[in-house]
Amino acid sequence: MRWNPRLVIGIVIVSSLWAGAPLGRTNLETPTRKKDSDSPQRALVLDGRFVHNVGELHMHVTNAGWFGSAPGTGQLYSEQPSAMWPAGSGVEYLFIAGLWVGAMKSNVPAVTTAVPSETYPTTSPIDIIYEASEGVAGGNRLPSRSADDDGDGLIDEDWLNGHDDDGDGAIDEDFAAVSKQMFSCWYDDYGTTSKLVTDHNPLNIHIRQESYQWEESRFDDFVGINFWVTNMGDETLEDVYIGFFADSDAGPRGLDNYYADDGTGMLRRPIQCTDLGPVSLDVAYTFDVDGDGGRTPGYFGMMFLGHTTDPTGEIAPNRVGISTYASFSGREAYENGGDPVNDAQRYELLSQQRIDRDKLIPRDYRMLVSAGPFNELLPGSTLVFQTAFVAGAGLDGMRINAASAQLTYNGAWFNLDGDNSTGIAGRETPVMGPANNVVIDSCIEELALPFNYTGREPIWINNDCVQERLARERCGMVLSDSLRFMTGVAGRESHINWIVATAPPPPNLRINDLAHDGVEIYWDNFSESVPDVKTLEFDFEGYRVWRADGWNRPIGTTVRTGPGADLWQLLFRADVVNNLGEDTGLDAYRYAPLGRMDALRRADLIASLIEYLNEHPGQDPPCPQGVAPAECDTLLALAQWELRLPGGRQYYRYVDRSVHRGRPYFYAVTADDHEINKDFGLIKFLEGKQGDPASNFVYVEPRTVAQSDYRYDDTEIYVVPNPATVASMQPWALGPNNNDPTGIKIEFRNLPADRGTVRVYTIAGDLVAELPFDGTDGNGTIRWDLVSRSAQDITSGVYLYSVTTQSPDRFRRKVGKFVIIR
Repeated sequence: MRWNPRLVIGIVIVSSLWAGAPLGRTNLETPTRKKDSDSPQRALVLDGRFVHNVGELHMHVTNAGWFGSAPGTGQLYSEQPSAMWPAGSGVEYLFIAGLWVGAMKSNVPAVTTAVPSETYPTTSPIDIIYEASEGVAGGNRLPSRSADDDGDGLIDEDWLNGHDDDGDGAIDEDFAAVSKQMFSCWYDDYGTTSKLVTDHNPLNIHIRQESYQWEESRFDDFVGINFWVTNMGDETLEDVYIGFFADSDAGPRGLDNYYADDGTGMLRRPIQCTDLGPVSLDVAYTFDVDGDGGRTPGYFGMMFLGHTTDPTGEIAPNRVGISTYASFSGREAYENGGDPVNDAQRYELLSQQRIDRDKLIPRDYRMLVSAGPFNELLPGSTLVFQTAFVAGAGLDGMRINAASAQLTYNGAWFNLDGDNSTGIAGRETPVMGPANNVVIDSCIEELALPFNYTGREPIWINNDCVQERLARERCGMVLSDSLRFMTGVAGRESHINWIVATAPPPPNLRINDLAHDGVEIYWDNFSESVPDVKTLEFDFEGYRVWRADGWNRPIGTTVRTGPGADLWQLLFRADVVNNLGEDTGLDAYRYAPLGRMDALRRADLIASLIEYLNEHPGQDPPCPQGVAPAECDTLLALAQWELRLPGGRQYYRYVDRSVHRGRPYFYAVTADDHEINKDFGLIKFLEGKQGDPASNFVYVEPRTVAQSDYRYDDTEIYVVPNPATVASMQPWALGPNNNDPTGIKIEFRNLPADRGTVRVYTIAGDLVAELPFDGTDGNGTIRWDLVSRSAQDITSGVYLYSVTTQSPDRFRRKVGKFVIIR
């Protein structure tokens, strides 16, 4: 489906795409863009910066309630991945998807939709998308004892949104950082822009959105989403439904009409046995019917993981799941099975509680899933629900990965109150007395009889007996497996969602691609300072340095989203000495700043910084005379490390000498952990979890170093490749995109360390291109895409070039030639 959200960064077009007409490809022409003064400004983040890319399912995220990148629409974000799976493959499964919320408002059906666009952020430049990951400052979360980051007695009260939510003068200092990549934003349906959308009847809801992704192989095929929907109006919203609409297109993005031969279906409530117990799944999915000759093997689904429930079914559904699944295709009217085009039709669809049959006839389908009804949403109250996008190889692969998504949301149980008498024998839920018809444990015959509890203290009951019975009867688990599938055991009474044991977070990374002897990779010891988010153990084991080459920018990928998993190669590994692994130790790889100075001088400088920090706590010391600012920052971090102050770090360095300048490379540094076996009183270290390079990478095209005036030699300036042919340019050719329409280049190297211009001429002396450069920062390379100053591809032939600078007395003019063979 070629939907155009009619949005430009910072500009909102206030007409509704679907207003008054069924969807069809005939009415999807690109709209005329209005000037900034024609419509209100909003903090829309639509430049493609935010993509979940640490796992195998790459997904573009916006702060307007919709997901995906609307490929082919020509917008700033449309080249970003749109449910690309596997990562870097160029095969995608989504055009666009978005949130729907429907309710009866004053006895009139009203539906707020993100697709089409009726939700927007505010006009404040603060209300953008924020990114975080496990271990970041201010992001501690339970079960950590430091989950109250700011020590005010509250936990996670200042959620990640750029505002001082708790009024303590600090911003985002106490929030929960979930997963290896978290995006946080919020939007509403009642702001200035939303009110201008044609026929929009706002529910007056504020929507907070967080989306999560993990890197580990078992948990990297889905994107989880948490929504908080708050009624900000004065009216009670009744019979509320929450839903997701998706236009799912399966196939390689570069294939013509790849969206026209899909099928859809519903995976309905099977019991999936896992090592952590059974899970129930409801997944609406799409797939390519013929598989595109093996190029599109995946199934892509939307699932509901959690939401408010009521065992009686009176105020909310009695179970988590999809109550309505509907699919549409073609341009039929709504009455004939087409798309809904107004609130009455949308609400009818959300609330009809029907499950469509699977659609196996190849077409372009849209899908809607919903859950409800929720009896009412009072003014000021909030409805919380959780969903996931999930992908896998075939229906079985998607089902297995959907189970992993459900297990990740289900989380784990912890003993947070320090009382071993709560959360025992499978009883995890406190009931405050007095209470009638209390059943302590329906799984145990002698505890299954209801009684009236007259006590005042809480009594603990087993409220999820059905799940535990399924674990034993359907999944073959026995009571000794209880720590894995039962809740409320070993004193663990508190449930925490969205939590899995993970590898240590990756370190902070810096790349120097201007080194004379290769590419220098620097990283800090951040990974060593963060305990496991689930076990709370400091289980760091070692670092791995990775490189990916051979990347050619497949359609739908960018330098921000990174390469596919098959391109990463391990360059280097170092670990602590503990009789596990190579036992190389880490000290030999530590980076010492001021490498040209003797160790004694370096130690003196660090000692002076330590003395200053001790004498002037809370103040930044001045940089020592003769030390560059970057080196001074490193020395300061080392001094703070010695004093165990915030900001203290140690550093490591590795040099990759096997590089070809000008070629595209990705570098990553990841961390591993270990497991500790303490059987029979002996401590034995076992192999643990490994970080994935997708979680921490930098893209470079190594450059040459600019020539300084005291060693300038114009004969060292040259063009590569020369001659430039299809074959000679192939090793660094990239797939074309909007910013780089040719994907090819030549390079001028070893340019002067000055500002200047490279001019390209024909043999006849006609000026073809002017290429300004700035070598003052040390970069001696400039690239040219073989496009003339009149925006034409140049033809085969011999060309002349001249290099001039602002300081001809220091850098004499260079004249040379090169050959292009198309």
